[in-house]
Amino acid sequence: MSESAGNGGREVVATDDDFSTEEPMGVEVDRSGDTSVIRLSGEIDMLTTPALRAKVTEELAAGLSTLVLDMLAVEFLGSSGLALLVEALDESRNRGVVLRLVADSRPPWASIIERQIERPMPMPSGLVV
Repeated sequence: MSESAGNGGREVVATDDDFSTEEPMGVEVDRSGDTSVIRLSGEIDMLTTPALRAKVTEELAAGLSTLVLDMLAVEFLGSSGLALLVEALDESRNRGVVLRLVADSRPPWASIIERQIERPMPMPSGLVV
């Protein structure tokens, strides 16, 4: 949207009405002992990746032995989200943290990172976090 009439010649690029009030990505963190599970939902794209990167970095710095990224409710994973997964793998290896991905089916991006991350595994039903 671009308007200049009635705005003193200023161009209005977007208004509050142009943005959804729904959160595009949900993040829930549960810790149990030295394991942290980050449950993600919605979209992981260039707009939401910075917030997720901050959360993953925070969890990796917490002295965990295992970090689980539960992506069962992720509806979209953009290239920036994929890059974040590779970064998280590198950082987890540097810190000696086991990184696990959880997905209910073989997502299209799995083949790209399969060689980098141990095979995605289902979350054990007995894991209480």
